[in-house]
This record gives sequence, structure tokens and C-alpha cells, in this order.
Amino acid sequence: MTKLPVLYLSCETEALAGPKGQASVCRLIRQDLVVDRVVFITSEKGGVQPEIFHQCGESVLARRLRSDMQARGFDLVVKGSQGLGLKLLAESVVQLVPEEVIELRLNTGMTCEHYRDIGHCLESLRDQGVLLICLDRLETDDSSANHHQPHATYIRSLIRQWEDEQRWVKAMAKSGLTGTRSPSGDNSPVAEPTLCVLNTAFSLGGMKAPQRLFGFSMNENSRSLAGYGWMH
Repeated sequence: MTKLPVLYLSCETEALAGPKGQASVCRLIRQDLVVDRVVFITSEKGGVQPEIFHQCGESVLARRLRSDMQARGFDLVVKGSQGLGLKLLAESVVQLVPEEVIELRLNTGMTCEHYRDIGHCLESLRDQGVLLICLDRLETDDSSANHHQPHATYIRSLIRQWEDEQRWVKAMAKSGLTGTRSPSGDNSPVAEPTLCVLNTAFSLGGMKAPQRLFGFSMNENSRSLAGYGWMH
């Protein structure tokens, strides 16, 4: 089975649910790719642990993901759906009804390493017909100067920095010298949901910069869908 891409999407919830938003997301996946299941990875401020919300299907992937993450030291619970929004979005992306759709909702407050470890835990699903979508959902009142869009210099520079640090870690490991952590360290708690999701996406993408940057205008109110794609 062909390795599926990883997507990071940033958009206001209202715009993403509209007809133009649905039409835009369906362009992001080649229609010849086989997608059996979809996992949305989201984050919100607060919370004490990651949570899995089962959207549709037989919960096979939800239970497996819970087991795999618990084996890595993450305590989480599986809950029922909180609405049809993500199920309908998954159908728009793949233009079929997936066998299962789940949401993995991350809590803020963990370190970068924790979010990247979650990405490593999920990465193998890309080879198994599971589409991974890191969804940074913005509410209407979130469009402030404090939120950085994917095309912003700040976010792009941050990802380049992460990639450079990963190369440094590999070089140190191969050199045989002690200390394989990045020079800046990853011990500080991450407070922004955007950075929680981005760190996970970066890990899912093989700790490399994304190969694709995209953006679509949604309507006359300047709502837009922007994001990254890790295609390989």
C-alpha cells in the first residue's frame, strides 16, 4: 500500500465546514490513493491527558491507538463522538465514507518531545491506509495577531530550526560524543495548541520540513484554509 501523506490544516471551523472549504480539502489527496481510516489530531488549551473521540466505525483503530500510546506512557481515554463535523470533513477529503474516523485531541502543557513521541507512535499508520490530518481549528474570535498562520515567517522559520536541530542530534549520535539532545532543549511545556499540533505533524513527517505549502481563500470575509503537506 502506498504511503499516505500527512496534512497540517489551519482554518476557522466555520469556514472549513462550508461548501467552499469542503471543496478545497478534497484537492489535497490524490483520488487514486486508498484511504481506509482517518485520524484527526487536534489540540485545545487545558486538559490533563490526550483523549480519543470515536467518530464512526467499529472502534478498532481507536482501541489500537489507545493501546499503543499507553505502551509509550501516555494515559488516555476513548470517548464517543461530539458531532458529525469531522466525519463529514473526512468524507470530503477522501470522497468516500471511511471505515473509521477518530479524533486524537491533545492537551497542552507537555513538552515538544512528548508531542513528537506521539507522532512517532502514529507514523507507521501512514503505510496502513490511515490518513493523518493535524487540524489546527480556529474559532472566529481567534483571528488575533497572536496566532501565526502556516505561511507566516515565524512558523516557517520555526520548522527550519526544528529540522536543523534534528540534523544536529543525528550528527552528535553518529560522532559517538555524549549528549544527543538538541542544543535548545525540549523541556519547556508547550502552551499553544498550534505548536502542540505542529510538533506532532513534524514528527509524523519524518522530522523533516514539509514538501508542500498550500492556501485557499474561502469567502469574502477573508477566511482561508492554509497548511502543510508531508508527501513522502
